[in-house]
Amino acid sequence: MLSIQHLWARTSVLTVLLLPLALLFAAVSGLRRLAYRRGWLSAVAVGVPVIVVGNITAGGSGKTPLVIWLAQW
Repeated sequence: MLSIQHLWARTSVLTVLLLPLALLFAAVSGLRRLAYRRGWLSAVAVGVPVIVVGNITAGGSGKTPLVIWLAQW
């Protein structure tokens, strides 16, 4: 059985087909980041504490159990 890391990182036909979409996403994300840095866009204060759980890891890093624990705390 293949590990999630191997499945996530392998190159396939689908990977190649999705490459243009990934490049478009990277360009739009870069423009959005630039807009925040230049002050064209501004963050919104929501008035309550916000906790972000996670990063770019897909699967196996323990995010779901941590969120369950936080929700029950």
